[in-house]
Amino acid sequence: MKLINVEPKDNYIVRVYLDDDSIIDFDVKAELERISCYKPLYNNELFKKVAFKNKRIFWNDQCDFHLDQILERGDFVKAAE
Repeated sequence: MKLINVEPKDNYIVRVYLDDDSIIDFDVKAELERISCYKPLYNNELFKKVAFKNKRIFWNDQCDFHLDQILERGDFVKAAE
């Protein structure tokens, strides 16, 4: 399974697109409230700069999530067929 795109949405949701046609909405806000190093993502300009590489989504050196975390905590918008 591989990331093919990420899209910042409202309310600190990142929509993650995978190469098996799955789409997952990952709620970053839960992590912002739980882990202090993610607090900079409350800045909407930074949040909208989400990027991806290999199996990670990231904003900078301190703020990233691995695909395993996204699969475990995210909500499937569309599951693979």
